[in-house]
Order: sequence, then C-alpha cells, then structure tokens
Amino acid sequence: MLIIKDISNLKSYLTAYQNRKYSIGFVPTMGALHKGHGELIKKSKNDNHKTIVSIFVNEKQFNSKEDFNSYPRNKGLDYEFCSNNDVDLLFEPSAEEIYNNDGTILKNVNFKNILCDKFRKGHFDGVITVLDKFFTIIKSNKVYFGEKDYQQLKIIEKFILKKYKSLQLVSVPTKRSEEGIAYSSRNEKLSKKQLQDFVSFHQKVENFLKSLEKTFDIEIANQKAKDFIVEQDIEELDYFEFRNNDDLSFNGKVSESRLFYAIYKGKIRLIDNLKI
Repeated sequence: MLIIKDISNLKSYLTAYQNRKYSIGFVPTMGALHKGHGELIKKSKNDNHKTIVSIFVNEKQFNSKEDFNSYPRNKGLDYEFCSNNDVDLLFEPSAEEIYNNDGTILKNVNFKNILCDKFRKGHFDGVITVLDKFFTIIKSNKVYFGEKDYQQLKIIEKFILKKYKSLQLVSVPTKRSEEGIAYSSRNEKLSKKQLQDFVSFHQKVENFLKSLEKTFDIEIANQKAKDFIVEQDIEELDYFEFRNNDDLSFNGKVSESRLFYAIYKGKIRLIDNLKI
C-alpha cells in the first residue's frame, strides 16, 4: 500500500493509473476507520481496478474548534486498517496541501434547514468545499459514501450531478453491530455506560418501527414519533422524525420513508437513519 501526503506525487501515480486505463474508486474519510469504512472499501475494490482512500479531518465542516480538536484520530491503526483491507493508495494531505490558503467556501443549496443542516449551520458547506478539492485532484471514476449520513449522501448526489457529471456516486448500506447500532467514529468516544444506554435506545426505536403501520401517512407517523420520544430518557435531542426517502419531505407513506434521529450522550452527538 502506498501512502502519499502531497498532491504532486499523487498526480504522478494517478497519471500512471489512467494511462493503464484503470478504473479508480475513491473512498473519502476523516480517519478513525471502522467496519463501516471497510464496507465502502470492499465495494470499491469489487467495482474498480484501484481503490484510493483519503484521510483528512476537515476543519471547515466542524461547528466548533472543540469538536474539531476532539475528533478521534488514530493514524497507526488507520494505516493498518487500510493495509489489511488491501487499499492500493492512501492519501493523507495536510490542510495547507488541500486548501493552499484558499479561503473560498462553497454554499450548499440542497436540503437546507432540515435535519443536520438545521442544527449544524455551515456544516454541509464545508463538506462540499473539501469534496470539490478532492474530486478535482483525484478524478476517480466512482466515489463511495455510506447511507448512515443520509442527508449528506443526498446533498453530495445533487452536487455531483451539477458539477461532476462523469463521476458516479455509489451509496453503500449502513454497516451495523450485532446490537443494531451503526458503526461510527464517534462511538469510540462513548463510555461503557453511554454505549449501553445508546444500544438500549436504538433497540427501542427498532421495536417502535416494527409496531408502526406502514400505510400511515408520514405526518401521522411523526405524531406517533413525538409520543414515543417523550417517553425515552434522552439527555438532548436535535430531531426524531420520519421523512420521505427520496426528497426528505414529510410527504408520502411510512413505507416510503426513513426515520432520522440525532441524540446526545454527554457532548457526543449520535445520528442514524433507518429505512422503513
């Protein structure tokens, strides 16, 4: 596995790949890699000749310096993870390498003021800004994202359709533990008690979904969601609601929806969505 930290060397290898007409799959990450990332890498390796993983903790998508500084980082383990998953090339640039003193921030215009965008102002601006840099540098054939960050997935889908029409976005279903919770870098920050409480909450959510009539309108389901969530021992909640799977609206039936939630355990924000 190659580890490259600068754009000039990366471009040399990319040119060699392209000259050989290799298809390239790209998996952008912020490190702290886990089995969810492993599914993205596995899918890319199945689809392409070469797979590139990037590790870059992008400060522009964090809402506070504290959150950015406390984001989990484990370089040695990430290198081992990529090597064990047969990644061809690991790209780990510095902020200076990526942004080169360019302070331009792109503005996201899709799926605004709902779900995470409502509570993390500017977050998705930072996401599409850094992806614009990576897509321009790497010029892969396909890029891979998980469904766990579903609003992000839909925003990136719109962004790619508008600006990078030759790039194919591939979505990969959420990888879950035996207990049902989604693998996430932030899970590593939970105490044992917090993790147990989170698992218990998520399993109650799954039971709630099983009891729900799938022919209900989404608006009716959201009334039941409000009744359910007030009975739970939640420290802090951003949202707990059903939205249409395609356009993230409140229109349609439960069978056409996903349940989205964002809750807190201490200062740790945990998000998930479950397709009905």
